[in-house]
Amino acid sequence: MKFIRILFIFAALLLITACADKEAKKEQKEEVVEAVKQEKKEKENVEYPVAATTPEEIVQQSKGIKAASVTKELMADFEAEGMTPDEIYNGLVHWFAQDYQDAYAQLRDFDPDYGELDITKGEENKVKNIAIHLDSSGSMAAAVPGGIKMDLSKGALKQYASGLPSDSLISLRVYGHKGTGNDSDKALSCSSTEMMYTASTYNEATFSSALEKFKPSGWTPLAASIQKAYEDLKATATDQTENILFVVSDGIETCGGNPVEEARKLAESDLNIKVNIIGFNVDDAGQRQLKETAEAGNGEYFTVNSNIDLTNTIDQLLTDARKNYESNFKKAGLGTKVNFRLVEITDEIADLGYEFNDVIEEENSLLSDAAYELNLAEKISEEDHAAIEQLIEQRYESLRQFKETLLQEANEKNELKHQELISIITNS
Repeated sequence: MKFIRILFIFAALLLITACADKEAKKEQKEEVVEAVKQEKKEKENVEYPVAATTPEEIVQQSKGIKAASVTKELMADFEAEGMTPDEIYNGLVHWFAQDYQDAYAQLRDFDPDYGELDITKGEENKVKNIAIHLDSSGSMAAAVPGGIKMDLSKGALKQYASGLPSDSLISLRVYGHKGTGNDSDKALSCSSTEMMYTASTYNEATFSSALEKFKPSGWTPLAASIQKAYEDLKATATDQTENILFVVSDGIETCGGNPVEEARKLAESDLNIKVNIIGFNVDDAGQRQLKETAEAGNGEYFTVNSNIDLTNTIDQLLTDARKNYESNFKKAGLGTKVNFRLVEITDEIADLGYEFNDVIEEENSLLSDAAYELNLAEKISEEDHAAIEQLIEQRYESLRQFKETLLQEANEKNELKHQELISIITNS
């Protein structure tokens, strides 16, 4: 009796286990069926992003999501069932579109580089507008190595004026040339500042005559003379002039003025006047004031103690003044170089066009190969294949025309820059 009961229990367990296995298998089968249905549903719901149509939009697109080559195995995963040619074309572009952004940017932003030949980037060659102020106080009659300070100064100024570019405008003003160094003449001398050569280009006879009209006499009204420089220069100043006050002095202000402040006013004026000063055999106190005056006037200070020093300083000043002027003569030889550079840049632009075209050709080949594989695998009909190829061809031609437009614009930039440089050279 006990044995029968055990057999019954065992049979019941077997029955329960069998039922559980059957239920598990049923559930597993249902899961597989559901997965297949879901996969089929997902395939049926494939929707590729709409491809860009204009070249301006195409060149901004991201690269496709698939490999850079087309294979039979790869295209087996491409879903095309139930889709129109336009939708399939969208899918192909989504997979195989190429990245145009770098090639496009290089042509779009092309800026012709003429390097050192690009004289438009140099400093503007302005006409020198120079007011020369000469100290004619009594101390200028003193001797230094090489001669009398006044005689040496007049010779140096003549050298300077005659050596400037021929279109330079110069004037000559003297100060302290009246009265004497006596206290009784201080008022007269301190009020003495006079134009001797009215602003114009250099005329040797007239300038030499002006230098003979005065001699060393009285005190040193340096500040009063500097103050006059604004009106001296304004008479001939234009947007095309570089305005400079050139002072030759052998001493400190002795009339109670403030030359440093007056120089600062000139520098900060609408004429942006630069104050250059030569200190001729000046003591320490005089050097400090004259140097500070030049610095306040955004200019340079030079100290000289002999005729040799003076001559060398004038030569240096003339060298600086002639830099832009002499560069004009060098421009004549630039024409041929600029023409050669035009051709070189034209070739550079063509190379950029080839790079852009390589991207176009690569993409076109991938799209066509992919469409061919779909047709070969009978995933699309002959009719759909032809329609897709037409869309691919339209994309190809629009990009090629866009590339030609970019090339034309880049070449126009180059030609405009070339014409600008040639015009400057020709008219210099």
